[in-house]
Amino acid sequence: MSALPVSREANSIAPNTDFFCSWSGGKDACLALYKMQLLGHQPKGLLTMLDETGQHSLAHHLPKTLIEQQANAFGLQSFTQAKHKNDYQGAYLKALTHYQKQGLNHLVLGDIDLQAHRDWQETQGQLANITPLFPLWLQDHKQLVLEFIEAGFTAVIISVLPNKLSSDFLGRELDLNTIKELEKLGVDVCAEGGEFHTFVTNGPIFSKAIELDVSKAKLRTDGDHGYHYLDFS
Repeated sequence: MSALPVSREANSIAPNTDFFCSWSGGKDACLALYKMQLLGHQPKGLLTMLDETGQHSLAHHLPKTLIEQQANAFGLQSFTQAKHKNDYQGAYLKALTHYQKQGLNHLVLGDIDLQAHRDWQETQGQLANITPLFPLWLQDHKQLVLEFIEAGFTAVIISVLPNKLSSDFLGRELDLNTIKELEKLGVDVCAEGGEFHTFVTNGPIFSKAIELDVSKAKLRTDGDHGYHYLDFS
Protein backbone atom coordinates (compact mmCIF):
# COMPACT_ATOMS: atom_id res chain seq x y z
CA MET A 1 0.00 0.00 0.00
CA SER A 2 1.27 3.48 -0.86
CA ALA A 3 2.12 5.90 1.92
CA LEU A 4 -0.59 8.16 3.33
CA PRO A 5 0.09 11.90 3.54
CA VAL A 6 1.89 13.20 6.62
CA SER A 7 2.81 16.65 7.84
CA ARG A 8 5.81 18.39 6.28
CA GLU A 9 8.08 18.10 9.32
CA ALA A 10 7.27 14.42 9.80
CA ASN A 11 8.15 13.84 6.15
CA SER A 12 11.51 15.57 6.43
CA ILE A 13 13.33 13.21 8.81
CA ALA A 14 16.04 10.83 7.62
CA PRO A 15 14.93 7.58 5.94
CA ASN A 16 14.38 4.51 8.13
CA THR A 17 14.30 6.47 11.37
CA ASP A 18 13.59 4.53 14.56
CA PHE A 19 10.93 6.10 16.77
CA PHE A 20 8.65 5.48 19.72
CA CYS A 21 5.01 6.49 19.87
CA SER A 22 2.93 8.31 22.47
CA TRP A 23 0.18 5.75 22.91
CA SER A 24 -3.37 6.24 24.18
CA GLY A 25 -4.80 3.12 22.56
CA GLY A 26 -6.95 5.28 20.28
CA LYS A 27 -7.32 5.96 16.58
CA ASP A 28 -5.15 9.07 16.23
CA ALA A 29 -2.08 7.58 17.87
CA CYS A 30 -2.58 4.43 15.81
CA LEU A 31 -2.92 6.29 12.51
CA ALA A 32 0.14 8.42 13.26
CA LEU A 33 2.20 5.29 13.95
CA TYR A 34 0.87 3.57 10.83
CA LYS A 35 1.63 6.53 8.56
CA MET A 36 5.23 6.62 9.77
CA GLN A 37 5.56 2.90 9.14
CA LEU A 38 4.29 3.32 5.58
CA LEU A 39 7.09 5.82 5.02
CA GLY A 40 9.60 3.17 6.05
CA HIS A 41 10.31 4.36 9.59
CA GLN A 42 10.58 1.80 12.36
CA PRO A 43 8.50 1.88 15.56
CA LYS A 44 10.35 0.46 18.55
CA GLY A 45 7.95 1.02 21.41
CA LEU A 46 4.79 2.56 22.80
CA LEU A 47 4.69 5.06 25.67
CA THR A 48 1.53 5.27 27.78
CA MET A 49 1.02 7.45 30.81
CA LEU A 50 -1.00 5.83 33.62
CA ASP A 51 -2.92 7.20 36.55
CA GLU A 52 -1.37 7.27 40.02
CA THR A 53 -2.42 3.66 40.68
CA GLY A 54 -0.45 2.46 37.68
CA GLN A 55 -3.39 0.34 36.55
CA HIS A 56 -5.26 2.51 34.02
CA SER A 57 -4.24 4.77 31.16
CA LEU A 58 -4.46 8.42 32.10
CA ALA A 59 -6.00 9.57 28.84
CA HIS A 60 -8.73 6.97 28.24
CA HIS A 61 -8.97 5.06 31.55
CA LEU A 62 -8.12 1.78 29.86
CA PRO A 63 -6.74 -1.14 31.87
CA LYS A 64 -3.00 -1.47 31.44
CA THR A 65 -3.59 -5.02 30.18
CA LEU A 66 -5.48 -3.76 27.11
CA ILE A 67 -2.63 -1.41 26.20
CA GLU A 68 -0.23 -4.33 26.54
CA GLN A 69 -2.42 -6.48 24.28
CA GLN A 70 -2.17 -3.84 21.56
CA ALA A 71 1.60 -3.68 21.93
CA ASN A 72 1.85 -7.46 21.72
CA ALA A 73 -0.30 -7.46 18.58
CA PHE A 74 2.15 -4.96 17.05
CA GLY A 75 5.21 -6.84 18.25
CA LEU A 76 6.38 -3.76 20.14
CA GLN A 77 7.65 -2.93 23.59
CA SER A 78 5.08 -1.27 25.85
CA PHE A 79 6.48 1.16 28.40
CA THR A 80 4.06 2.60 30.93
CA GLN A 81 4.71 5.35 33.43
CA ALA A 82 2.41 6.14 36.35
CA LYS A 83 1.64 9.78 37.03
CA HIS A 84 3.37 11.24 40.06
CA LYS A 85 1.06 13.05 42.47
CA ASN A 86 1.11 16.75 41.57
CA ASP A 87 4.00 16.20 39.15
CA TYR A 88 2.84 14.93 35.78
CA GLN A 89 5.69 16.66 33.99
CA GLY A 90 8.34 14.91 36.09
CA ALA A 91 6.81 11.51 35.38
CA TYR A 92 6.53 12.29 31.68
CA LEU A 93 10.15 13.40 31.41
CA LYS A 94 11.17 10.19 33.18
CA ALA A 95 9.29 8.23 30.51
CA LEU A 96 10.92 10.16 27.67
CA THR A 97 14.33 9.55 29.21
CA HIS A 98 13.61 5.80 29.27
CA TYR A 99 13.51 5.77 25.49
CA GLN A 100 16.19 8.41 24.98
CA LYS A 101 18.64 6.17 26.85
CA GLN A 102 17.86 3.45 24.30
CA GLY A 103 19.00 5.75 21.52
CA LEU A 104 15.48 6.62 20.38
CA ASN A 105 15.35 10.35 19.72
CA HIS A 106 12.03 10.73 17.88
CA LEU A 107 8.59 10.63 19.48
CA VAL A 108 5.50 10.30 17.24
CA LEU A 109 2.24 11.82 18.48
CA GLY A 110 -1.33 11.83 17.16
CA ASP A 111 -2.14 15.52 17.78
CA ILE A 112 -3.88 17.26 14.89
CA ASP A 113 -4.31 20.96 15.59
CA LEU A 114 -4.29 21.76 19.31
CA GLN A 115 -1.41 24.21 19.41
CA ALA A 116 -1.15 24.27 23.22
CA HIS A 117 -0.64 20.48 23.26
CA ARG A 118 2.04 20.72 20.59
CA ASP A 119 3.83 23.56 22.36
CA TRP A 120 3.93 21.57 25.61
CA GLN A 121 5.25 18.46 23.88
CA GLU A 122 7.95 20.44 22.10
CA THR A 123 9.06 21.96 25.41
CA GLN A 124 9.31 18.52 27.02
CA GLY A 125 11.19 17.26 23.98
CA GLN A 126 13.79 19.99 24.37
CA LEU A 127 14.24 19.11 28.04
CA ALA A 128 14.67 15.39 27.26
CA ASN A 129 16.61 15.82 24.00
CA ILE A 130 13.74 14.19 22.08
CA THR A 131 12.29 15.39 18.77
CA PRO A 132 8.47 15.19 18.72
CA LEU A 133 6.85 14.47 15.36
CA PHE A 134 3.22 15.16 14.46
CA PRO A 135 2.35 13.21 11.28
CA LEU A 136 -1.34 14.25 11.41
CA TRP A 137 -0.71 17.92 12.03
CA LEU A 138 -3.22 20.29 10.37
CA GLN A 139 -4.71 17.56 8.19
CA ASP A 140 -8.44 17.41 7.44
CA HIS A 141 -10.30 15.74 10.30
CA LYS A 142 -12.80 13.76 8.25
CA GLN A 143 -10.16 12.66 5.78
CA LEU A 144 -8.05 11.30 8.62
CA VAL A 145 -10.92 9.19 9.94
CA LEU A 146 -11.68 7.93 6.44
CA GLU A 147 -8.02 7.00 5.95
CA PHE A 148 -8.14 5.10 9.22
CA ILE A 149 -11.23 3.13 8.23
CA GLU A 150 -10.18 2.55 4.62
CA ALA A 151 -6.82 1.19 5.79
CA GLY A 152 -8.75 -1.56 7.58
CA PHE A 153 -8.56 -0.40 11.19
CA THR A 154 -11.46 -0.87 13.58
CA ALA A 155 -12.03 1.17 16.73
CA VAL A 156 -14.70 1.35 19.41
CA ILE A 157 -15.87 4.49 21.22
CA ILE A 158 -15.00 3.90 24.87
CA SER A 159 -15.57 7.32 26.49
CA VAL A 160 -17.60 10.45 25.81
CA LEU A 161 -18.04 13.95 27.17
CA PRO A 162 -21.78 13.88 27.93
CA ASN A 163 -22.25 17.58 27.22
CA LYS A 164 -20.86 16.92 23.73
CA LEU A 165 -22.03 13.38 22.91
CA SER A 166 -24.60 11.00 24.38
CA SER A 167 -23.47 7.92 26.29
CA ASP A 168 -25.54 5.95 23.75
CA PHE A 169 -22.45 6.12 21.53
CA LEU A 170 -20.37 4.13 24.01
CA GLY A 171 -19.47 0.75 22.57
CA ARG A 172 -20.19 1.86 19.00
CA GLU A 173 -17.69 1.10 16.25
CA LEU A 174 -16.31 4.20 14.57
CA ASP A 175 -17.53 3.33 11.08
CA LEU A 176 -19.08 5.27 8.21
CA ASN A 177 -22.55 5.20 9.75
CA THR A 178 -21.23 6.53 13.05
CA ILE A 179 -19.37 9.29 11.21
CA LYS A 180 -22.61 10.37 9.54
CA GLU A 181 -24.39 10.49 12.88
CA LEU A 182 -21.60 12.51 14.47
CA GLU A 183 -21.70 15.00 11.61
CA LYS A 184 -25.47 15.42 11.98
CA LEU A 185 -24.91 16.25 15.65
CA GLY A 186 -22.17 18.74 14.81
CA VAL A 187 -19.55 16.64 16.61
CA ASP A 188 -15.99 16.63 15.30
CA VAL A 189 -15.45 13.16 13.82
CA CYS A 190 -11.83 13.24 14.99
CA ALA A 191 -12.86 14.39 18.48
CA GLU A 192 -9.85 16.67 18.61
CA GLY A 193 -11.67 18.67 21.27
CA GLY A 194 -11.98 15.55 23.44
CA GLU A 195 -15.62 14.87 22.55
CA PHE A 196 -14.96 11.13 22.68
CA HIS A 197 -12.13 8.61 22.85
CA THR A 198 -11.62 5.32 21.03
CA PHE A 199 -9.82 2.02 21.45
CA VAL A 200 -8.37 0.34 18.34
CA THR A 201 -9.12 -3.37 18.16
CA ASN A 202 -7.76 -4.49 14.78
CA GLY A 203 -6.05 -3.37 11.61
CA PRO A 204 -3.24 -3.97 9.12
CA ILE A 205 -0.48 -3.77 11.74
CA PHE A 206 -2.21 -6.13 14.20
CA SER A 207 -1.05 -9.76 14.29
CA LYS A 208 -4.40 -10.57 15.86
CA ALA A 209 -7.55 -8.69 16.83
CA ILE A 210 -8.16 -7.52 20.39
CA GLU A 211 -11.32 -9.04 21.84
CA LEU A 212 -13.22 -6.23 23.52
CA ASP A 213 -16.40 -7.45 25.19
CA VAL A 214 -18.46 -4.29 25.44
CA SER A 215 -21.40 -6.18 26.95
CA LYS A 216 -19.39 -6.88 30.10
CA ALA A 217 -18.08 -3.35 30.56
CA LYS A 218 -19.59 -1.16 33.26
CA LEU A 219 -20.80 2.33 32.49
CA ARG A 220 -18.98 4.79 34.73
CA THR A 221 -19.84 8.47 35.07
CA ASP A 222 -17.03 9.52 37.39
CA GLY A 223 -14.26 9.99 34.85
CA ASP A 224 -11.77 12.84 35.00
CA HIS A 225 -13.04 16.07 33.44
CA GLY A 226 -16.61 14.73 33.45
CA TYR A 227 -16.19 11.82 31.10
CA HIS A 228 -18.59 8.89 30.93
CA TYR A 229 -16.69 5.76 30.02
CA LEU A 230 -16.76 2.01 29.70
CA ASP A 231 -14.88 0.33 32.53
CA PHE A 232 -13.22 -2.87 31.29
CA SER A 233 -11.51 -3.59 34.59
